[in-house]
Amino acid sequence: MGCDKYYLNENLIAFSELNDSVGCLCTFINDGYSLTPERVRSLAYLGATVVLLHQKEIDHGHIPSCLPDWMKEDIDRIVLNK
Repeated sequence: MGCDKYYLNENLIAFSELNDSVGCLCTFINDGYSLTPERVRSLAYLGATVVLLHQKEIDHGHIPSCLPDWMKEDIDRIVLNK
């Protein structure tokens, strides 16, 4: 298991390498054991993806494109105060 790819049964969950606005979790520990809003955002996206895949509400786990726009907007609004 890497920092940008996870598996839920047979489903791949991966942070997009082409989307710089949502970071993977590879520097999670390198953040000095403190959380940043951007890291919490990535965790929220990952958690939402796991739940939606488990409930079969989405077809793939490519973060962030797999998530509904309204969900990404609400996560960003709440976590990043947008």
